[in-house]
Amino acid sequence: MRMWELAVRFVRRPGQGGRAANLAAFGATAVVSLLITFLIAGSLGLLDRSDRIGWRATRATDGAPVVGKIYEVKDVADGKSVLRLDLAVTDQSRNQGLVPPPGLPHTPKPGEVWVSPATAKLWKSELGKQLSQRYHVPKPTGVIGDAGLSSPDEQVVIRGVEARPDDTGMEVTSWSGDAMDQRIQVLIWLVGFGLALVIFPVLSLVGQAAGVAAKRREHRLAALRLAGATRTQVLRLSAVEQAILAVAGAAAGLIAYTALSPLIAHIPLGGGRWFVSDLTVSPWLVVLVMILVPVLSVLSAMIGLGRVSITPLGVTRGHTRKKVTPFRLVLLAAGPILLLMVGGNTAALLPIIIGIAMGAFAVRIGGPFVIDRFGRILARTANNPATLLAGRRLADDPKAAFRPVAALVLAGFVSGFLSVVMPFNLHGNGADNAFEVTVRAQSAQVADQLVEQRLKDAGLNGKAEAGQSYGKEQQVYVTFPKAEREQTRTALYDVSPGSVPMTDAERDLFDAGMLLDLKIGVLLLLGVVFVTGAASTAAGAVGTALDQAGPAKALRRSGVPLKVIERSARLAAVLPVIVVGLPTIAMGAFCGLLANAGTLPLGEGSAGALLLAGQVIVGLVLVSAAGAAGAPVLRKASAN
Repeated sequence: MRMWELAVRFVRRPGQGGRAANLAAFGATAVVSLLITFLIAGSLGLLDRSDRIGWRATRATDGAPVVGKIYEVKDVADGKSVLRLDLAVTDQSRNQGLVPPPGLPHTPKPGEVWVSPATAKLWKSELGKQLSQRYHVPKPTGVIGDAGLSSPDEQVVIRGVEARPDDTGMEVTSWSGDAMDQRIQVLIWLVGFGLALVIFPVLSLVGQAAGVAAKRREHRLAALRLAGATRTQVLRLSAVEQAILAVAGAAAGLIAYTALSPLIAHIPLGGGRWFVSDLTVSPWLVVLVMILVPVLSVLSAMIGLGRVSITPLGVTRGHTRKKVTPFRLVLLAAGPILLLMVGGNTAALLPIIIGIAMGAFAVRIGGPFVIDRFGRILARTANNPATLLAGRRLADDPKAAFRPVAALVLAGFVSGFLSVVMPFNLHGNGADNAFEVTVRAQSAQVADQLVEQRLKDAGLNGKAEAGQSYGKEQQVYVTFPKAEREQTRTALYDVSPGSVPMTDAERDLFDAGMLLDLKIGVLLLLGVVFVTGAASTAAGAVGTALDQAGPAKALRRSGVPLKVIERSARLAAVLPVIVVGLPTIAMGAFCGLLANAGTLPLGEGSAGALLLAGQVIVGLVLVSAAGAAGAPVLRKASAN
């Protein structure tokens, strides 16, 4: 029988407890595949979105032939932020030889108004009359195609205009530039920042998935070694067996991601929803995931089976594990020291990311040592059998006790970090009862009279009040009845060609776009981390229950009640989360403060504390659910 045939036979007939272990490994691998696909496909989708709108931000280089100018204006319609781009062609002969802007059949001529589908819907509503007056056309010239939009929700107007005599506007050499959009550029950086935070929870889940199945085959492979199989043969057999499970799990994860893509596309990141095509996996991404996930899984399994290939007698006799040493705690200082050196320096983003990753890695390494010492103390001070068993179990194999909760504990590090550095209080304090209008006039009195006359001609009841003067530009504040907001904006729309009348609250809403992206990004990041933690904890609970089947069976035969065994198992699952999880949250918050140079510029208020409280509650719920999942396995495996 060939190697792969024997491996398939082992997968199909895994023996006692093997089926549950294989299912746990398959499920965890599928979750890893889903998350990795989501992270990679989402990042590529952001780049695709940037490519479609890159021309809007591609400035002409010095000395290059200029074809026109782009005037970017922040606009508002019905409370929604609208981006208005005024295009002026300055070289018609050159323009005729160029590709028009993406999504348009030709470069807009003066007087033409092209709108996105979302803005076209606004135009068809009651606001249409106001928009017609503002843009001086009864209806839009046409609708911008998907190739020229960042998002299907994007509110954008592209208007053809004559070049203005002043020096404002951005000169361009073509309508097909590829500069990265500033908002998406920040999101790309945030993706890298988030990957540094989630990489260890995801890798922990990979190891958990591989370890659960590997532990089940440990004794069988040790028996093969004792029967004469070589070390290479044992490892190859285990690798093939693990690869079969991993490939199946990776394929399931890809299918699950594809099925969920339409739902993921509704996440309003970067200014709106996604085109589903931006999130569709490419063939090369399928190949990458189908190789990367199984390779990581097989490597994790090989590391876990190392002692089988070296000391098969030790496995069969159940020798004690290698002790953990205090040296692990030394790593706890490395990340904070690096963050202390570079924290607050926005130019040192990569060292900050490395420092954060080192902090998370130190938590992963130092956790087993803390559990080992806590287990010893618990065993010495126990006053009932369940507590004594739990303490002995933690001290006997602290690495195994930490493994099921590693991803969840690391989620605590991420929550602690984000609670002090990320934005949650995004609502500006700007007033919403007066437009600020900038008027070019010789004096504030003249500007005030001009605005008053505009309101009077439109039959509106707004009141103008002169504000500060900046040379020839005068500020005028216009109060208006709530029912006349859009009519007042229309009446004053072209008083200043480069700015639209807005209230402070509307201006805050426009400027809050990036902060809203940060908020959604934080929630997505936490979602990824907690999904990882839940899958890892559940898989670990099954693996731990199978590991404890032998000792639990011996205890039941010796007369120990099943409820005592199960209570000790629950204690052994919950206590590591509390003992390691709470300090880890503090460690994450500490690293966050260091990375932010000891300040709280964005995470002010109670939102950070609520996030931490939510993390603790979710963590306890997950551990309880994992304990509930492991209890039936332990009960069944220790029955005979």
